[in-house]
Amino acid sequence: MVDIVEAAQRHDDAFNAHDPEARIAAMTPDTELVVPGGITLSGPEQVIAFLQVFWEALPDAHIAAANHVAAGDTIALEGTLTGTHTGTFRAPQGDVPATGNRIELRAAAFKKIRDGRVASEHLFFDQLDFLQQLGVIPR
Repeated sequence: MVDIVEAAQRHDDAFNAHDPEARIAAMTPDTELVVPGGITLSGPEQVIAFLQVFWEALPDAHIAAANHVAAGDTIALEGTLTGTHTGTFRAPQGDVPATGNRIELRAAAFKKIRDGRVASEHLFFDQLDFLQQLGVIPR
């Protein structure tokens, strides 16, 4: 059995490398990503398209896990997304031009691992805090 901590780390390492192919390799073909706003993405193509938005807006985007708890096939992670808003953030409500603001966003994720790859990720972060840090909404 593949260690779920190692599988989750490969998944995060691919995000940090901004490497779509490595991220796809770290996910199952039927992977699911659930994010704030009632958004559920199904399959690697939808997940990568979502991540590309962050990689474009925050070209130095990096996630760092501070704590984790692993049990059975699930790992819960607490960490931080950091980056600098030097690219356009393409939101469904419209594009947000680069502000140059530094982002430090706390987040939590629950990842289910199957056959050494992430089958499901439920990601939690404060959307208001994110938009305030971008400079879209005043603090």
